[in-house]
Amino acid sequence: MPTYIRDCDQQSDEWFDLRIGSVGGSSLNSVLAKGQGKSRKTLLYKLAGEILAGRKLNGYQSTAMERGNELEAEARSCYEFLTGNSVEQIALIQADLPRIHHSPDGLIGEDGGLEIKVMEPHVYVELIDTEKINLAYIRQCQHFLWVSERQWIDFAAYCPEIESRPMWIQRQTPDPKIFEMINTELPVFLSELEAMVKKVSI
Repeated sequence: MPTYIRDCDQQSDEWFDLRIGSVGGSSLNSVLAKGQGKSRKTLLYKLAGEILAGRKLNGYQSTAMERGNELEAEARSCYEFLTGNSVEQIALIQADLPRIHHSPDGLIGEDGGLEIKVMEPHVYVELIDTEKINLAYIRQCQHFLWVSERQWIDFAAYCPEIESRPMWIQRQTPDPKIFEMINTELPVFLSELEAMVKKVSI
């Protein structure tokens, strides 16, 4: 069973400590790159460095990422208003396997979750036109479902500049193909991570 951590806040020191050397939802796309992909190798070095240094190594934050952090609470309120769902905020969910977690944007009831992406207007318009969610975002949602063992998650794109329609929501449910990839690739990656830490420690 997954472990739900509710006794600290996201972005707190305790939250960062819980995530040291741990694969989160935004990292899954790099893990599933397989082989010696550059993003996968970079993640391997980053997490090994965190384990050996004993602290969370926070990378570069783009302007878009900073904007997303600033508008997340506003987006969450918009989602609650549009859907009538009450969103619970928690620190993170730890999976059964060690060094795997997910920090959700919210939990809904006993079976649901919420993933918010704040978008620039041109990206948001393209999403509504094509209804095609970025693969990395899809995998992030599936990571939540895999870790939490819940039944669904609402992907909510938010763009306050588009006042006539500031939010686009699409529900995601467990995808057997992606779950199969997770079950195959995550243990391999974690084994490589352990080996890397041992190699540097000698």
